[in-house]
Amino acid sequence: MRFEGLDLNLLVALDAILDERSVKGASQRLHLSQPAMSSAVNRLRRYFNDEIYTVSQRKLVPTPLAQSLEGPTRDILLRIRANLISTPKFEPQHSKRRFRMVVSDYATTVLMTRVMRRVYKAAPHISIEFLPFNDRIGDQLQRGDVDLVILPDTILVDGHPHQSLFGDEFCCVAWSGNRKIGRSVSLNRYLELGHVTAQFGPSPGSISFEEEALEKLGYKRRVELIAPNFTTMAIMLIGTDRVATMHSRLASVLTRHFPLKLLRPPFRISGFRECLQWPALFHLDPALSWFRQIITEISSEIDRTPANKMGFE
Repeated sequence: MRFEGLDLNLLVALDAILDERSVKGASQRLHLSQPAMSSAVNRLRRYFNDEIYTVSQRKLVPTPLAQSLEGPTRDILLRIRANLISTPKFEPQHSKRRFRMVVSDYATTVLMTRVMRRVYKAAPHISIEFLPFNDRIGDQLQRGDVDLVILPDTILVDGHPHQSLFGDEFCCVAWSGNRKIGRSVSLNRYLELGHVTAQFGPSPGSISFEEEALEKLGYKRRVELIAPNFTTMAIMLIGTDRVATMHSRLASVLTRHFPLKLLRPPFRISGFRECLQWPALFHLDPALSWFRQIITEISSEIDRTPANKMGFE
């Protein structure tokens, strides 16, 4: 399709190049051969009478003109997707829609395993891709690169709609054979023991709920192991005298499958609510509305079980 002499398919190529900052990455993303992508670049250069990008120290550097086109190009493509491509009616039983979600292993275990069972029965042909947390969630929502994000209410992204799902609290977790911890743990013993924590994404600067609570009290714990997610964090306790602090709902699930015990924290840690967030531009997408409804219905069922009655010692 052409508009004012511009093949609109070239906007898709331009958007991919500017987002990936790599011609090779853009060609892989669009499933195009290298010659086809090179041809698209040459056509963009002729149309705009601009180099579009240069290469400096093996890095793609957009020209000033290309940088000025980045925002408007993405906005045009998002509006086409939201208003022209999305079908006005969604039929779950026949749909082959693909959903992309950013979700932690915590929310996957506590919520999404139940959601998936209901989704499978209602829409057996759809596919869902779970993506890990990273430092670009705000950009992903703004660009429409993800359909849904599940995250705590303390880190919601401004400018996009959200829905509260369920609340949770925190507990201490230890190996069931840990002889240094009985049916309870004192603050002194908690601080004496080595701790296992979880770190998400490439940025080490974030602080956990329990770490923040300890800092307010003037204490610091000794972290001996950093795991890539909450589930691994709990499993790494087995066979050791270490302790971890984690979500009560997830810990309750894990104790059914692993030799772990739950204890109340020896200090107060503020609870939180998990929330669902999605791109503002796709708020009226009927497929996303259907998916959100299932997630909120099951979350309501979870929320009816108090987090502080999840099986503490």
